Amino acid sequence: MLICMCAVIIMQLEWENILSYILTFLYSIAHYIGIWIIGGLNFIIPQIVIPETLADPIGFLALLTGFLFLMQVARKLAWIIVIVGWVLIIVRIILVTFGY
Repeated sequence: MLICMCAVIIMQLEWENILSYILTFLYSIAHYIGIWIIGGLNFIIPQIVIPETLADPIGFLALLTGFLFLMQVARKLAWIIVIVGWVLIIVRIILVTFGY
């Protein structure tokens, strides 16, 4: 019984560490994307002074926008695959009907 409890505790700690690493990684990506966007805006329009404190929110919004864009592309791709599949099934049925 004690061994099972220890294994559960160890697995829980590993899961918490993995989740922490993933969230830290996403935060780092969002932070650097935000800094990159702010740097690009300052380069394009030097009169605008954007505070560095906005790097994180800008980065997270950019990361979320990219994720939503990828999901939208994946959804369209899935529909294309489904439609092609149905067309191929219909062609197969027609070929079997005519003896090919």
